[in-house]
Amino acid sequence: MQASILLDESATRTFTNLNQVSGKVIVRSTKAADVDDIVVKLEGESRTRLVNHLGPNGEKMKPKLEFHKILYRTTTVFPPPTLAQDRISTPVSGKPSYTLPPGTHEYRFTFKVPFNNSCHEPAPAKSSLSKVGISDWGIEIPVIPTHHVKKTLPPTLGGFPGEAEIRYFVKVTVSRHSFLKENPRAYRPFNFLPIESPRPSPTGSQVYARQRHVFHVSSQAAEVSKKGKMKSMLGIAADTTPTITSTGPANGLAVSVDARLPEPAILTCNQGIPLTILLKRGNYSSEQVSLSSLQIMLRSSTKIKADDMSRTEQSSWIIMSKSNMGMAVNFPSDEEGSEAVIDDNLWRGHILPNTIAPTFETCNVSRWYSLDIRVGLAHRGSASAGKQQVPQSIILPLRLDCAIFSGILPPAAVLERMAQARDTLGEAPPYIASNISDGKLQTEAALNSAVFRPSDDASASQSAPPMPPRPGQGGLHAEEGLADAPPSYFDAVAEGAPPVIAPRPEYAPGIVREEDLRRSEKSGW
Repeated sequence: MQASILLDESATRTFTNLNQVSGKVIVRSTKAADVDDIVVKLEGESRTRLVNHLGPNGEKMKPKLEFHKILYRTTTVFPPPTLAQDRISTPVSGKPSYTLPPGTHEYRFTFKVPFNNSCHEPAPAKSSLSKVGISDWGIEIPVIPTHHVKKTLPPTLGGFPGEAEIRYFVKVTVSRHSFLKENPRAYRPFNFLPIESPRPSPTGSQVYARQRHVFHVSSQAAEVSKKGKMKSMLGIAADTTPTITSTGPANGLAVSVDARLPEPAILTCNQGIPLTILLKRGNYSSEQVSLSSLQIMLRSSTKIKADDMSRTEQSSWIIMSKSNMGMAVNFPSDEEGSEAVIDDNLWRGHILPNTIAPTFETCNVSRWYSLDIRVGLAHRGSASAGKQQVPQSIILPLRLDCAIFSGILPPAAVLERMAQARDTLGEAPPYIASNISDGKLQTEAALNSAVFRPSDDASASQSAPPMPPRPGQGGLHAEEGLADAPPSYFDAVAEGAPPVIAPRPEYAPGIVREEDLRRSEKSGW
């Protein structure tokens, strides 16, 4: 006897909340077989595994495992309800069984993907036992988690083999009546990308990071010194490398570079970056500066938790990178405060890769992002009469923390129900407030030395965009651990809500294979 699953939509297509995951189960048997039932399950799992290689006394430590069943829905496709009711009403000895005749049998199933995760609900008794595995450390048993975060279902996540994984799949089990015969099973994994929370209204202001730099004046004369002549006469190579010394900011070209994003700083999957890069003169000067290189890179921080251990993994994606540009920056005037905006055609055609997941938080995994910009400037050099011009170049790093949304907007009917529930219950709008770390919308504290703050220059505060207010020490990445938060949507909103009819962005985190699911079902990972 064999079982397989055929989805109505391709398994490589991205599913989202409120979508119908439908298809059919195909059971093939060459001879009549007694079965108890055929159960189809829609499941989502978030599992983590961390290893501390050495203990306090140098001993080998066992891995720490944590497993959450974030989605669990079941339906019985065989026997039919009428047949099952007849068997219940008819007294039989032992568990009733049903005989499937030889041939191919097809059974339809339909699931509706909910909004929130369900790991806070009691899991089946067999769920934890099935995750026990054996490795080089011996038997690995996941701890029973006591901490849960009820939020929107997280996206499918890969890229951390053997360490962290979030996956979704449809599973069918044919329960044979005989204890000695193996139950046929089949799996069909799929990618999931959640509906984004209602976006905050634009404020009209911008968040920014700023770097300042002064190109100094060369202090070396063009002629060779007497000391240099003596060295050349003795056969010793004279050091003719021009030296650059600071003679004060007023004597060299001073510039500042801003990287700005609209507030709140939100990027969207599979879309471009609404970035503005601006250069400003810091003093009066007729000298010119050119853009020599530009790199835009997205960094992710993924916090992985397993029992009492946690680790933050860093990943990065280069959105665009150009060097040897030699593009002149045309300031409108030589006056101090004159501004020039870099042409955004340099990065407008570059979108976020389809492997990037939106910002999320679940019980044992959370992720947040920052945008790193490296601006390379070149200056041909400043020199007074009799002095040698020395070309100078500098790369200024900038960092902006941001959130990434999926780009799948909630249906209008869902927004209406949210508003009605809010008016009835008198509660605040159920946004995914903790899915965006407001504190991380500002410049990274680690770059304080590189970031110009308005308090450092009172004159700059007139043209600088206002920084958003800094909230308390909260957010996804708070070291005190993941905290419970109000649900992103009211639980009752999804009841009877129509499916999402909107373009779904392409999302390819690396779909898990059926063989991997079957292997992990037996080995625990």
